[in-house]
Amino acid sequence: MPLKTLIKAEALKLGFVVCGVILPTQPETFSAYQAWIEAGFQADMDFLARPQSLSARQNPAAMLPGCRSILCVGLPYPAPSPSVATSQPGKGVIAAYALLPDYHIVLKTKLELLGARLSELAGRAAAYRACVDTAPILEKDAARRAGLGWIGRNSLLNAPGYGSYLFLGELLTDLELPPDAPLPGDPCANCRLCVDACPTQALRPNRSVDARRCLSYLTIEHRGAIPPELRPKLGRRVFGCDTCQSVCPLNRGIREGTESKAVISGFPDLLEEFSFSEAEWKAKYRATPVMRAGFAGYRRNLAIALANSRPPGAARALQAALESERAPELRETLLWALAQLG
Repeated sequence: MPLKTLIKAEALKLGFVVCGVILPTQPETFSAYQAWIEAGFQADMDFLARPQSLSARQNPAAMLPGCRSILCVGLPYPAPSPSVATSQPGKGVIAAYALLPDYHIVLKTKLELLGARLSELAGRAAAYRACVDTAPILEKDAARRAGLGWIGRNSLLNAPGYGSYLFLGELLTDLELPPDAPLPGDPCANCRLCVDACPTQALRPNRSVDARRCLSYLTIEHRGAIPPELRPKLGRRVFGCDTCQSVCPLNRGIREGTESKAVISGFPDLLEEFSFSEAEWKAKYRATPVMRAGFAGYRRNLAIALANSRPPGAARALQAALESERAPELRETLLWALAQLG
């Protein structure tokens, strides 16, 4: 049996549902990525524009001496489930992917297990490097080139049967494996549902995202105050945004993988969480992606969600927080939230 077939079979055993191979050459979309950076669409994510980061994305083979192939994989996670909790003004909303244990740890562990099997499958010592989205690689483009799916207008990879609810990962290796071909066609060619549904119109015509307007970026990566004109668009979101995925036809009737189920609720009680100390917040969200927002960022998001949803007791909680808060940017958000409540 061909080595690539054996490796893919091993990947499926580990829970990956899609798998393909590309050569470690310069991505076709690298020039478009450069232009995206130069236009400032990465917002405050300055690490994306570092010279060493750009260089690695241009030449992924440099991340592993002797690299000859890149194995691209996808690990599914459950789609967001509608809940009556969303009709209750005191409930917030957390993006579906963040309800699970931190995918960086889960995905990296599985990739390391797969990498450890390469030598036995190949019959010789094989070098490898496991990569998740913290590594400088254009992973969505790599997955597309490997035949895992298509890039939608929301910039996400859509895999047949699994939609865009996938964690992507890569395994660089010095094994020479024949590359796969991209999937033909473009199921998004005549559809603009995600573009029209985006609350802040952050989706650009070339299937990239203006992070400066993206609610996922603003509630997770952004540090400091969220622009006042975008705050009402957050609604009850306190971490991430699933809107562009929820409206996608390719995400209807998708199959679920065998990954672990949610470890936290997707609809936290806003007032309860706003009363958390930093220690209490960390105790609840440790080992989940929610930690990425930081305690201050999460409280900022909660304050905006309280103003937008107006549950009983919101003004009292915000006023109490204002009296003890010292950070200028968070104080400004608290004052804004109180003003919205009149």
